[in-house]
Amino acid sequence: MSERYSTEAGEPPRTGIERVRFRLWTAVLRATPVLRVIQAFKRRERLLTVTQAGLGIVWMVAFLLAPLLYILALSFWQRGAGGVVVQEFTLANYEALLLESVNLLGWQIKNVYLLILWQSLKFGFLTTIVTLVLGYVPGYFLGRTESRYRSLLLLLVVLPFWVPLIIRYYAWILVLGNQGMLTTILGWIGLASDGFLYTDLAVITGLVQVLLPFMILPIFNSVSKIDDEYVESAKTMGATPLRAFYEVTLPLSLPGISAGSILVFILAVGSFMAPALLGGPSDLMVANLISRTFGESFDWPLASAMAMVYLVVLFVLITVFNRFVGLEEVFDQ
Repeated sequence: MSERYSTEAGEPPRTGIERVRFRLWTAVLRATPVLRVIQAFKRRERLLTVTQAGLGIVWMVAFLLAPLLYILALSFWQRGAGGVVVQEFTLANYEALLLESVNLLGWQIKNVYLLILWQSLKFGFLTTIVTLVLGYVPGYFLGRTESRYRSLLLLLVVLPFWVPLIIRYYAWILVLGNQGMLTTILGWIGLASDGFLYTDLAVITGLVQVLLPFMILPIFNSVSKIDDEYVESAKTMGATPLRAFYEVTLPLSLPGISAGSILVFILAVGSFMAPALLGGPSDLMVANLISRTFGESFDWPLASAMAMVYLVVLFVLITVFNRFVGLEEVFDQ
């Protein structure tokens, strides 16, 4: 047993037969043909690594950078007759979005696009706050519980992903409509209502329901990595369970809160179906406006300028968020 262990561990064998085997095996490994084969495998491994990295870069350039560069170039071109794109440099698209004033229904509005962009950001902020309030407790519970039903509970969190997005939004139409389930229940208790569909509340409700798992899962991941000894040490030092939560658990779960917040915010601001199906004419968001400008007005340069302004605003907000939070620490969790 000890002789076998010493041989496997790389120590010199003790018996004569084992010494012979060891020398033969060493000679084989050091033989020139074998060394060449090993080197070829190493070169092939490097080649495989370089190839994989190259394919990733090509994929990013072909399907991310190239379309973005085309949209950027398109935003500086002009719309011709019948929606034809005229490849002549102009700043008119950005001037129309950022500088022109519009008279809308008798109200002097500074700029419709900026109002819709602000409304999209407002929906994003509200959705993020509501999902954080509703999602922290389930995420905390899943991260701390030792129940044997933990896997089942996690399955219930991700189960909505199995249902197509459009079906979930149409379900909210049945719930929030003037003859919907919520209106009927309110009528039973004597609270008359015309329904909540086509309102800001309907849009935010739909967004919260769809994006809630994106808040719960990062919080769960962050809380599950908290060492129990930290909490027990705080309690040993005289902290109450509530104070131990505020002093230890909550700060250590901030990376999950930050990751969930940024995911929910970006997805909410760029939502298309929620305002299209649950919102009214005044609940337009940037994605809806860009879609209409592309598909109905056939003004591709103006729509491209809208998309670039939207991306710049998001980039600025994420940069500010990174300055105060530090996304490197968030996504290292």
